[in-house]
Amino acid sequence: MVAALVLAIVLYGFIQISEGGDDEDRRVMIDPAPATGAMIGVKPASFLQINEFRDGESQRLRLSGEAEPGAVIVLTNRGERLRQTRVNDLGQWGVTLNIEDGPMVLEAQLYGGEDRPSVRSEETVFRLPVPESDDIATANYTTPALIMVTAPGGPSRVIQSPFGGAPTSGPLSLSVIDYDFRGGVIITGTSSIPGRVRIYSQNAAIGETGIGVGGRWNYIAGRILPRGQLEIRAELIPAAGALNAPTEPISVSVPFNFLRPLSEDETDGSGALSVNFEPLQWQVRRTLIGGGGQSTVIFSPDAAE
Repeated sequence: MVAALVLAIVLYGFIQISEGGDDEDRRVMIDPAPATGAMIGVKPASFLQINEFRDGESQRLRLSGEAEPGAVIVLTNRGERLRQTRVNDLGQWGVTLNIEDGPMVLEAQLYGGEDRPSVRSEETVFRLPVPESDDIATANYTTPALIMVTAPGGPSRVIQSPFGGAPTSGPLSLSVIDYDFRGGVIITGTSSIPGRVRIYSQNAAIGETGIGVGGRWNYIAGRILPRGQLEIRAELIPAAGALNAPTEPISVSVPFNFLRPLSEDETDGSGALSVNFEPLQWQVRRTLIGGGGQSTVIFSPDAAE
């Protein structure tokens, strides 16, 4: 596959991500942004539900989540204020936004009162539209944009894929690979069968991870993969006695390539973002506030080898 288009956009904000579950609380990504949401006694805003929908002639985005009851949430896009809402007594909040033509990078800033500092959310929502002038003849987009929740130090969640799905074999899928520019990697997928997932690189086993609640799994590694083009394979190991467990081995393989690390000038903390579009995968690269950089790779279902 050959990259056909690189889109570079200067963005102004980027933050951390945190998501619970089996193996998901460990952090090995090397270049985290400064912690802004970790304050004792304050619950930063989180994004729990994200849904894109058509309202008449308009495309809209509905977001909801949790935060400290009674606080005010201010939603921003690339640092520009969009909407303000108050968290109810149950710690729930929600807004509906008009979708903009270009990329959207959404943060939630929490304000607890005049005598308390604001708290930046631990999550960022990206909405990256399919390029309008696309000369990748074999690309098969089924939705208008990629929507994902991500930040340094944790696995990204794809809410909506432009490809309409992820590489899948039976009950097992491999959906996202996150990596930083020093070699830390997080591989993410799902399984409808409980058990474990064994990860291979170039047919060599490099580790295993458990399948968490809801079928989500993450494999986290620090600097163990070489640079260059690799084949990454996930193999399902069903739990003993698992209902509907397959009788034959189930695995999913995808091609993976570390792009070159960004230079010091490119990782100056500006929050710059670029998207490398290929027919069967996108690589979303961004620099981080405070320095460093990180990439997220999402795959078309046709990328499975």
